[in-house]
Amino acid sequence: METVVKKRNDKTNGRLTARQIKRRVGEAWALLENPEFNEKEVFLSAELLYYDADKVKVHEESRKYFGTRKNGGNFAVFFFGTPDPNAIFLL
Repeated sequence: METVVKKRNDKTNGRLTARQIKRRVGEAWALLENPEFNEKEVFLSAELLYYDADKVKVHEESRKYFGTRKNGGNFAVFFFGTPDPNAIFLL
């Protein structure tokens, strides 16, 4: 599987809807800044900082952003792919 890595272009710094992010990211993990949710906690939009098919690489990239924002900011790591039906998730 080929890994596709994209970083945010600061010239296009802007919010994207969940659908736009899904189209750009595909089946991969994404690092998002200031995610917005509705009252039912459904993801609506965010700023896409980084994405990769490898979750570990996304977490490594996230370390660059923590503590570098003046106001702190909110970040999320989100999987836009199809979840494995045999996986067990513990929350």
